[in-house]
Amino acid sequence: MILLSKAQEILLMQYHEVKGERLGAETGQILTEEDFRNTERITPGIDFEGALDDLLAKGLLEKGGGNEYRLAQKGYDYLYAGAGHRTGEG
Repeated sequence: MILLSKAQEILLMQYHEVKGERLGAETGQILTEEDFRNTERITPGIDFEGALDDLLAKGLLEKGGGNEYRLAQKGYDYLYAGAGHRTGEG
């Protein structure tokens, strides 16, 4: 089971909520670092320090060219197959 912080989960959910349309994510879908930074700016009270790097380290995202991040199969599974759990919750 993958354990994520609230900040990590918020960032990962951006693949599901692209442009606020909640269309669902797809493996290989790409977001830029700027997309994540915009989310951080509009989400007060959450510490995002290191969250993106940790999603990469856990294999939920893959680094693309430049400042692009692809949703990995493991990240997709976390979102839709119940493969994860947020830390601090029972």
